[in-house]
Amino acid sequence: MEQLEKFRNMQRETKIGFLAPLVTILSIVVATSILPNFDWAVNPLSDLGSWYRTDLGSLQILSAVLFNGGLIVTGVLIAYFMVWLIKQSNDLPTKIGFLFFTGTAMFLAGVGVFSEDFSILHIWTAVPFFFSIPISIGIVGLVWFRLSGMRTIGVVSILFSLLSILIMFQPWIELSIAIFETLEALVAMGWLWFVNYMQYTGNLSQVFISQDSL
Repeated sequence: MEQLEKFRNMQRETKIGFLAPLVTILSIVVATSILPNFDWAVNPLSDLGSWYRTDLGSLQILSAVLFNGGLIVTGVLIAYFMVWLIKQSNDLPTKIGFLFFTGTAMFLAGVGVFSEDFSILHIWTAVPFFFSIPISIGIVGLVWFRLSGMRTIGVVSILFSLLSILIMFQPWIELSIAIFETLEALVAMGWLWFVNYMQYTGNLSQVFISQDSL
């Protein structure tokens, strides 16, 4: 109950930062559960968003609505949250780093807008989304590492970036496309939760505008 009360008392933007990733996670869970022929070892997650497939189950249209809608809502909400962070920051390099992750969020929304049925447009949003994850997180990590009071947070962000790269290029385990996509998304969402918690607990105060001055 105490944690619930803390959540209720959070700023709207902080709530959005915590809840936005859950929209996509929930949409994937529901979409995979209503398509009996979806195979995590064979099908990419994008198959959940196809408007025209008929081989995965009779509720393909509902799956497309849930999956594509979840990506769009999550991407827009995360972009909104990142823009709020940019406005709160008084450090230009931090603003630039957050701007990169805002781009990652918009690529995510773009994957929902341009489902796999759009072919080349889908590729132009999905591929940049995955490659932008380690880049945007790594940039923020390096920016914070330069500040003596934020080096630990910077190192954690850099580790998130390296984990993303490791998942992307590791040669030891052959991951299915759906598992790879899920792991990469979880890294991005995990970092977002980490940053949101750091700002909520005041650990980003070195690069944030003091609330007393607002």
